[in-house]
Amino acid sequence: MEYSIRVSRLVHDPSSSWLIRKRFREFVDLNNVLKEYGFNFELPKKRILGNTDRIFMAERQKGLQTYLNTLVQHVELCNSLMVHRFLDPDNHIINYPESALQYVSMFMRSMNNMYQIIEPLFDFGWRYDKSYFIGSKAGCPKNERYLFIWCHYGLDKALGEKEIKNCLKLFKSISHPLIAPIEEIYANEHGTLTVCRFYERGSLKDYIRQTRPADGYYWKRYGPTSSIRRCDLHQIRILGCQILEALYFLYENNLVYGHLHSGNILFDFEQTQSIKLLDITNAIAGVSSKYRCYYSNLKYIHTLEQCDIYAFGRLLYELSTGEECPISLYTEFPSIIPYPVQEILSKIFIPSGTLPTLQQLLNEPLFQVTYSSGFERFQLKLNTKAKEAFDEIIRKARERLENDHIKIKAAQRHLKISNHLMSDEEKLRRRRERQTKALEKQLNTSSNSTDTSKSLQNSINVDPLQAASPSKVLPANTSVDNTSDVPQVTPSTSPPPIVVNDTRAQFLNSIADFNLAKLKQTKTIDRSAPKL
Repeated sequence: MEYSIRVSRLVHDPSSSWLIRKRFREFVDLNNVLKEYGFNFELPKKRILGNTDRIFMAERQKGLQTYLNTLVQHVELCNSLMVHRFLDPDNHIINYPESALQYVSMFMRSMNNMYQIIEPLFDFGWRYDKSYFIGSKAGCPKNERYLFIWCHYGLDKALGEKEIKNCLKLFKSISHPLIAPIEEIYANEHGTLTVCRFYERGSLKDYIRQTRPADGYYWKRYGPTSSIRRCDLHQIRILGCQILEALYFLYENNLVYGHLHSGNILFDFEQTQSIKLLDITNAIAGVSSKYRCYYSNLKYIHTLEQCDIYAFGRLLYELSTGEECPISLYTEFPSIIPYPVQEILSKIFIPSGTLPTLQQLLNEPLFQVTYSSGFERFQLKLNTKAKEAFDEIIRKARERLENDHIKIKAAQRHLKISNHLMSDEEKLRRRRERQTKALEKQLNTSSNSTDTSKSLQNSINVDPLQAASPSKVLPANTSVDNTSDVPQVTPSTSPPPIVVNDTRAQFLNSIADFNLAKLKQTKTIDRSAPKL
């Protein structure tokens, strides 16, 4: 037995939905893979006999719907290749690692084999359209390894191949203590490749989850069974200040980011600058942000800078609790979050209004940190073409985000109207309206019939005395002319002539000839008294 599943990127949007068919066995196979990763999503129970029972089928369908709803609530899992191939199999037929290896090999040939691939890193990240490889560089120590990141173009791609290469070269030339340096860049019509140093200590997410990049595939390191740790207020103060400084440098120089989360931050507390931002080229490739599902539902977020400010709030929550924020907005925060951090979060997680700027966040007392190394801000000089290219990236991202806002608002309005129309109160109101209209129609019909009979009586008003006068019977289909003392009526307002047949004339004559004196007197005998 197959189950039809309507998959939609946006609720009530037919243009972004499609239909797939799955057997229950396919749900079981997917769930077995998820169990290996540590997820425990509840599937409906199996049944050998009575699979086609109507009640059982309805219960199973309800259970599968609950299963899918739980699955898509997990942001990273929903963007993984296995879930995409389950829900959108037609668009994910290709072998992503194999195609990525072809493009990486093309890059190596263009570099005269300066780099060599050591091994591919399967399931190293959570994105299905990103592939990772470990490599080495000629003339460098063997323990110095490099990470090759191939990324397919995303839906926010705004530039042509030539402009993308120029922007990548600009990012490669950036030397900033809070941004991970890029060793090499490459781009073609399919995607981009960036080469950077491989950091054994890993990211800030590795620190929170107490793991390292070498510990295995992504879900083994960050799955539900992994342990967590929380940062204290002093650590949050230092990390928050450095992250804000890195973001401020990018946006102050008309650059873009939009991909802030704990997995994109290299972390090492032994260094003076503990963090470095990773994947600063994602916006150029048009890749969607990790938290896009939250941005799209918050109507006050329009720019990539506002996206990063909101993501910074989610990052503070993760640093304080050791877990990612499960919802888009918070009004009451867990008690384990320090109060100074709660004050910052209350300004970011707002239902409406304006987000604070990066400069306003840096001016908060919590992030007033003095660097022992004398860190200083500096400006980049961008040429006109580079500014135009980054402006186009910002415009494209903003346009798509606002379109999502419009679609979601329309979908919410449609859902609200549908729920209202299907509510019991609305059904009762519509039923009463129908009954009222039917009653009014019935009353109007009876009123019209009464008026018609009255007008008919007025138009055929016969004087008994006239009818009693000796006159011959009127023939059929002749009109009655009123010759009494009643004033004449103009033809425009006089009623139409009445056609009277023989039977009606006889009936009227019998009424006129009626004489009360001719009635016989009757004698009433009272028999109601009881007989003894």
